[in-house]
Amino acid sequence: MSRTTGTLLAVASALGLAVSLRRRRDDPRLLVERYYGAWEHGDAEALRELLARDYRGHVHALAGTEERDVDALVGRLESHAAAFEWTEFEVCDLLRDDGRVAARIRMRARHRETAREGEIEGLVILRVARGCIAEEWSSWDYLGLAEQLGLGQVA
Repeated sequence: MSRTTGTLLAVASALGLAVSLRRRRDDPRLLVERYYGAWEHGDAEALRELLARDYRGHVHALAGTEERDVDALVGRLESHAAAFEWTEFEVCDLLRDDGRVAARIRMRARHRETAREGEIEGLVILRVARGCIAEEWSSWDYLGLAEQLGLGQVA
């Protein structure tokens, strides 16, 4: 093989790898699965890698809509990991449109304190910029989960 042919093959290989990596980064299902995989494993570093530095979260919670930045979201992830023995997330449906990804997510988990298992569904819309989650809107049935886990009245 000539030196020129070898160089061309190396360049083509590198270009193919770059395109493959870009496709993986731009794959909305993979991004959502990686995001919830970080939640399953309580992996704050993996979560941070998926978020834009200026990430903004708008989460419909029990007391209204909570606004979160990266640090607040990581704090929630750590609280979640401390509260549950295990957690599994399943991406049930996924839609993509113009830089946004909408998904219906199912969460199953076992609560450490009560040793009870629960299952809820949530809806999430993610705005994706440069392969990272820049903004999130989500809503989960927290009251339904509290009831399943035997946590009684939640204020």
